[in-house]
Amino acid sequence: MKHILIIEDDEKIQQFLHSILTEIDNSFYLHVSPSAAQALEIANTHEISLFFIDIQLTDYKGTDLANELRALQRYKYTPMIFATAIVTEELRAYREIKCYDYLIKPFTREEVKQAVYGVLDYMKHVHINQQTVRFEQKGFIFEHRMQDIVYIESYGKKMIVHLKTADGIFQENLSGYSLKAIHELLEEGPFQQIHKSYIINKDYVKSISKAENTIKLQGHSAILPIGQKYRDVLMKVGN
Repeated sequence: MKHILIIEDDEKIQQFLHSILTEIDNSFYLHVSPSAAQALEIANTHEISLFFIDIQLTDYKGTDLANELRALQRYKYTPMIFATAIVTEELRAYREIKCYDYLIKPFTREEVKQAVYGVLDYMKHVHINQQTVRFEQKGFIFEHRMQDIVYIESYGKKMIVHLKTADGIFQENLSGYSLKAIHELLEEGPFQQIHKSYIINKDYVKSISKAENTIKLQGHSAILPIGQKYRDVLMKVGN
């Protein structure tokens, strides 16, 4: 569940933003604060995923609050959307605080939605790019970014992880894992089992042959078979 903090001293705008965010996703946990001081308390109590910050707050400037939040390691890169009626202030926010977007008052429901959807898409891609998976081998732990894994092959009692590197495709051999166990480790990433012996990263799909039940992956010469059991689900990737 994403926690979103609205820092705004105008009750009408508070309610306006609250209704829009609820409409976008009613699972959001929404916090509202009319002041910077209270906002800092909320931010220290909860893990906030997105800040809406009014630049002109009653106690002090929203840009000053944003700088205090940025000084906290947990919020160094957390998306911020500023609301302002002063053009020079939002430009300063962009330059110095690295806010994600800004809304110029009076803003519309569609402008808020566009900004929020942009943040959600950004957060999704950042999350995927930061994800890693760890494999333990003979007392050693090997960690790889999920985005670098092209596909995984079951070969007898061993597994082969095909990784994208600056020098091309690198193969890493694994033992002590089943394909099912590896699939469970990768469940948060863009992976799909296509055959009893193969799991692929869907982001690397180059082409799918429905006639031949095969798949080609970007940057790799191998042509992988598609198992009948997995065909229907996989074909949705190519649509």
